[in-house]
Amino acid sequence: MLNKQIIESALNKIKARRVNAEALAYSFFEKAMANEEFKKNFKEIKQAEIQNAKSEVYGEKPKYDLTNLLKIQDDILKKLEIDKKAISPHYTCAKCNDTGYVNGEICSCLKREINLILFEKSGLSKDKKSFENCDFKIFDDPKKTQKLYEILKNWCDKKNPYNNVLLIGKTGAGKTYVMECMANDLINKEVLVYFTSAFELNQNLLKYHTTFDETKGQYLHMLMEPDYLFIDDLGTEPILKNVTIEGIYNVLSERMRNNKKTVISTNLSLQQIQDFYGDRVFSRLLSQASSLVINVENSDLRLKK
Repeated sequence: MLNKQIIESALNKIKARRVNAEALAYSFFEKAMANEEFKKNFKEIKQAEIQNAKSEVYGEKPKYDLTNLLKIQDDILKKLEIDKKAISPHYTCAKCNDTGYVNGEICSCLKREINLILFEKSGLSKDKKSFENCDFKIFDDPKKTQKLYEILKNWCDKKNPYNNVLLIGKTGAGKTYVMECMANDLINKEVLVYFTSAFELNQNLLKYHTTFDETKGQYLHMLMEPDYLFIDDLGTEPILKNVTIEGIYNVLSERMRNNKKTVISTNLSLQQIQDFYGDRVFSRLLSQASSLVINVENSDLRLKK
């Protein structure tokens, strides 16, 4: 599970919508029930529904046709100037009726709320970079960069088989920019996304390594559970003995085993990655079968801006 506080915070927002929807519907229902004609009709409908349910249990045909009773109810509500839809809760999410779960599985509406919290925690820029509003004129080779973005957009649309994406390039080449475009595109698809720097990743691995109580698991859950994990600036974190390399290898291996996607940016060359992290991590990042490696070649975009 993800951090319990994050899930509870997101779920509370969903539940608040349900409470508000039901409270509003109940206020209209109370108003209708104050009318004796509606009250009598409502009881008749409920009694008919109960009898029909009993007939269904015994494999018999329904005893009552509700069509006429429901038409009478509609006519009464029109006289009372109450919309017939108003007496039933109008939930924001039709999939889960604002419960957050569908058949025991997390609903897309809850994923969306979790993503909003993860977005704030990740430190992503609030201008919501996207593939649609990208200005390719700021790049050295606009056509080449646009083609690169199309490849990564297709990856976000699941149009290729790779589990991992490795973006290699010098500082300021635009790696973080395109990663934010990818992250926002995926968030809009209502999947769980977590964006972190390599330094923060390393801190979580260290906390996991040095924690010995029931809170230990939360430091890995944030890295293992999301459908998509973005790690920015691999190679800028300090290499901690028995923590960094082992932790990164375990995260990558576990995510690949569970068919979860990972996107990583780095200023390191392929040789430096192998020298820094060893053959095991290198093989996870550079697997021909599961990794898409892209060299982002631009001059420093920060200076251009």
